[in-house]
Amino acid sequence: MATKSDAGSSEATFIFKGTVKKLKAATMRAVPVDERTAVVHIEQVIEAPKNLGRTAGHNITVQLAGRARVEPGQQFVFHTVGWIFGDGIAMRALAQEPVGKRHKALLERGGEPGNHYLSRQLQKRVDVADLVISGQVVSVHLPADGAMATHDMATMPITRRPVSEHDPKWREAVVAVNDLHKGRHEGQQVNVLFPASHDVRWFRSPKFEAGQKGYFMLHKGRMKPSEKAGTATRFMAPVGGPDKEAEVDVFTALHPQDFQPLAQPDMRAAIGKKEQ
Repeated sequence: MATKSDAGSSEATFIFKGTVKKLKAATMRAVPVDERTAVVHIEQVIEAPKNLGRTAGHNITVQLAGRARVEPGQQFVFHTVGWIFGDGIAMRALAQEPVGKRHKALLERGGEPGNHYLSRQLQKRVDVADLVISGQVVSVHLPADGAMATHDMATMPITRRPVSEHDPKWREAVVAVNDLHKGRHEGQQVNVLFPASHDVRWFRSPKFEAGQKGYFMLHKGRMKPSEKAGTATRFMAPVGGPDKEAEVDVFTALHPQDFQPLAQPDMRAAIGKKEQ
């Protein structure tokens, strides 16, 4: 059975050198064919996630980018994202560049395509993070609810709210900061909010435990205290109603790569660019 992937990303996830074998054709029945659909032979994988790292020598379907004329036999460096997977592979090209001298270093750099892919993904997480630290988780607890702390529970009205199947079950990790690599932060500790839920929406997010050491790529956001408090107090509404709450600042690490162990060698290169 063919499945569609989210091709809405603006950044390529699979980069390879390939030769156009046939136009207006596909390697899969499930692919809708038009004048920009091509069968491409993969000559060299440059960057790829693990499941695509060994596709050199195979034919795949590519939905070509742009309107520039393409002929069978032409070689390009394809920058693609996933489209359809089933009895074959179909990718959407964000760009295809005719192979030239400017690609020489890229094609000759060696190494594993999966490692190059991971390095670029880690660099991206560092680039978009508000705060990057290395340190150790010293404790994990239920988040403190500011509304609960400042109001008498006896006077607080109870409101029944629907329980979402995607409830994140927020927990708060207290991280002792050893080194600050990006951003500004006062104090020797950072509180990091993370979902303890293993629901499909959250299962890939990092789950923290006391004693964990590593790099934390943290992202600053705002949240209402009752939302932050999660399942412990989700039936309790603050005085004045939930819409009257003032939002508070929180740090989160929700992407699978927002936490890396200290032994991850690519992190030194990624944070080194920010520390220069």
